[in-house]
Amino acid sequence: MRKTIFITLIYLLIESLSFSVSSFAENQTQDEMNAVLKTFLPPNAQLVYPEAPKGTKSYQFYDFDQDGQNELIVTFKMKAADQPNPSQYGVILLRKNKEGWEKVWETQTQGVGLPYSGFADLTGDGKKEFLFGIAIGASAGNQLQIYHYHGHALKKIAEIPYHMLELLGNDKVSLAVWQRYIANTYFVDVLMWDGKKFVFNEERFASYYPVIENFYKNKIGAMDAWFYWYTLADAQIKANLFERAAESIQRGIALAQQKQLPDEIENFHKLKEKLEGKR
Repeated sequence: MRKTIFITLIYLLIESLSFSVSSFAENQTQDEMNAVLKTFLPPNAQLVYPEAPKGTKSYQFYDFDQDGQNELIVTFKMKAADQPNPSQYGVILLRKNKEGWEKVWETQTQGVGLPYSGFADLTGDGKKEFLFGIAIGASAGNQLQIYHYHGHALKKIAEIPYHMLELLGNDKVSLAVWQRYIANTYFVDVLMWDGKKFVFNEERFASYYPVIENFYKNKIGAMDAWFYWYTLADAQIKANLFERAAESIQRGIALAQQKQLPDEIENFHKLKEKLEGKR
């Protein structure tokens, strides 16, 4: 009887130790984690927090291969020696083995900030991709690098330029991509993975259109400018709202004529041709 109890206690102790080893990193304090993670960083690199998703740390856990053991994504920055030159922003992937954590992948990109670092299932296979957004500059905007996990590493499947970004949906996530035209106006696309690349999705764009319309309604309410009508009309054409688009184009032409802007008037006429071609 005592022997049976002893063996049972030993078994429970081993199971407990096994669990504590596998979850040790996730239970460490921020300072302890930072100390461990810095040993994997390139020389002169420092851990960096992304701007979004809000509250994201410099490290994130995710079970990419769904084997019950989380991998670890770590973001860092290597500050340029001569400022204000762009720094190097990077990410490393750590995987746990019997001896501990090991670095299995790393990438770096030149930029001036880290606006995004997170996960989303963009391909619809039930596994999340890693999204790495690098700020290139105020005018150039940002670059979103999308990575798919394969063979214990991350493989880049797309690069998408953007100024503002929103993730839509839960199962197969699509991307609402806002790219600046002039001032605070944007051309908007909703992109979805088609099995090979990200393409415009008309159905999801139509569902997202009210967000765009509300954005421009507020802008036009503050200042009735031709460029708001131009980018609003572009969105209305994409959403198959042809009558509204025609009205926006006419309003924009009238405002551009008041300002005597021949190039912009010509652009509106080209947009009108695009509208007529889609009707």
